[in-house]
Amino acid sequence: MYVTDVSKNEASEDFDWEAFFSPEHADKIIQQVDPLQIIANLRKHLQENKFRLTFTLSKLLRKLLAGEEIKSPKILELGAATGLLTRWLVSQYGGTGVLVDKSEASYKKYREMKDNIKRYLTYITEDIFDLELAEEFDLVCSFGLVEHFVDKRDVLAVHRKFVSSQGIIVILVPLDSPLTRAFLEVHPELNLGYRELLTESEFKKMLTQNGLEVVRTEVSKGYCYDFIGALCRTI
Repeated sequence: MYVTDVSKNEASEDFDWEAFFSPEHADKIIQQVDPLQIIANLRKHLQENKFRLTFTLSKLLRKLLAGEEIKSPKILELGAATGLLTRWLVSQYGGTGVLVDKSEASYKKYREMKDNIKRYLTYITEDIFDLELAEEFDLVCSFGLVEHFVDKRDVLAVHRKFVSSQGIIVILVPLDSPLTRAFLEVHPELNLGYRELLTESEFKKMLTQNGLEVVRTEVSKGYCYDFIGALCRTI
């Protein structure tokens, strides 16, 4: 339960509701607040948590992939970082995964992780645009990758390049919403480099304009920022 900070002199029975709804009252309150304390409080409320992320991601993916026949798939994750998306997919559907990320820091963090799923994964430290693989994959995916590119054509082309003719593509990006904007504003240390937030309609348009059929989309609920996922097939 969250209770607002009401002083002893502002108990409900004595509260001046007429003043509460006046612009002058609002201005007076704003002049009294400590901006740094507000930012600190917001950072605390909008704080990332890996367990909450996994829970939120699980709910979204179950809805997104509902009805799909996925059995022991070969999975490719682009810009994988520690492979959260693929690790969840393998834990649910079996199969194997290939993670690709050029960041040595991400690879180091992945190596330090304790996760039994890693026995089914291969990690390649390489730029996704230089990637050459002989095999095709049943499922190609990315989470938090596409939004970092001004021109989306090349990065989406890599997704299409490695998916089999009957395979599926799963792409997750941050959603352009008031919550996501607030999260990025109060976490300047995370809000670095180019990042383009997309609304649901903009996201769908971007995918269809780049040779993908959008089967369905799902929006997250309950995390410290909003993200959207799309299940796609090649046209």
